[in-house]
Amino acid sequence: MIEYLTLILAIPLGWILAKITEDEKKIYSKTPYFPILLWVLAIAAATSYTLNKQLAITLTFIFITTFVWNKA
Repeated sequence: MIEYLTLILAIPLGWILAKITEDEKKIYSKTPYFPILLWVLAIAAATSYTLNKQLAITLTFIFITTFVWNKA
């Protein structure tokens, strides 16, 4: 249950990271860094769910954080 509560913390963490790195957004938004990373994380989280649930939840947390960071 607690692992799902930590997934909820990924959204505010993404917003905080976006605020902290607001002046560097022009640097990391030029290259397709986030879209490629998001696809890799999504595929890795989906495939690792059957193998290791803890790893899948960790990858999902990183995916949500990066997704919110990219959109904010």
